[in-house]
Amino acid sequence: MSNNEDKFDLMIISDCVLDIYYRVRELPIKAGDVAVSDIIALSPGGACTTAIVARKLGLKVAVIDRVGDDPFSDILIKYLNDVGVHTGFIKRVRGFVTISNNIIDADDHAFMGYLGVGKELTINDINENIIRNSRAVFINGFYASFTRDIIKVFAEVIRIARKYSVPIFLDTGPSISNTDLMINLLKSVSTVFINEKEMRRLFGDINGLANTTRGTDVIAVVKLGSNGAALVHNGVIHQCQPYNVSNAATTIGAGDTFNAAYMAGIMHGLSPMNSCDLGNKIAALRIQYLTPIELHNLEGLITW
Repeated sequence: MSNNEDKFDLMIISDCVLDIYYRVRELPIKAGDVAVSDIIALSPGGACTTAIVARKLGLKVAVIDRVGDDPFSDILIKYLNDVGVHTGFIKRVRGFVTISNNIIDADDHAFMGYLGVGKELTINDINENIIRNSRAVFINGFYASFTRDIIKVFAEVIRIARKYSVPIFLDTGPSISNTDLMINLLKSVSTVFINEKEMRRLFGDINGLANTTRGTDVIAVVKLGSNGAALVHNGVIHQCQPYNVSNAATTIGAGDTFNAAYMAGIMHGLSPMNSCDLGNKIAALRIQYLTPIELHNLEGLITW
């Protein structure tokens, strides 16, 4: 890489999928039920929600991942290209699909996904120069719950980023297994994103998180849904107030959106507290739409 066009504000690594949204009258759907969706919508999901929102917030964004060679992946890449996310580092792998089904009703949602080829991401898919020429790196840790091998890839990405003093943001993902490796991993990043359920699985409570990250200089951002968020840094806990929403279409992708807005805030020079506020503001805006691609340009919402 030798010119400015090859440099990115944010390099996003792992867990890009195509989301298909269905809206049904009531969840759960049981065996023998006949459920008919009154709408269907397609949108990039997972870390690619983060990519899209970060792009709409004015960052130059690229994605590193593996996806299938199926029509769903074609649509995923087209959506990313259409909003200006660079997809040239995404590897297409024959014989796989890349999809998640999101089923929502008026009050809740459920996922039915497929662990595709993204879980087989290797360090050979990541060029050191790509990391070196990025202003920041974001790692989505979803697959870390399902394979220990990808945690080794994440650790190597972190090593490279630290070598070149590139800030590293990590979302822990569901944290349903391999928790020992994830705890070790998050101690070496700049900022970790985690929701309340994930925090309890890894640390028991917010005090356990504060004790674990004390002395590491890691900023932990705990996403608390309708209760806003909390910043944990060197044992001190600060609360970020939520934005109330009365017309939510779905909460799917709110956390991914928060991640994007928080990172955009930091990269535009906002403080962690102001970036946390921005994360809550943009997440509240996102959940008023069925999919993140419906959001308009958001750069004007970043204020100092």
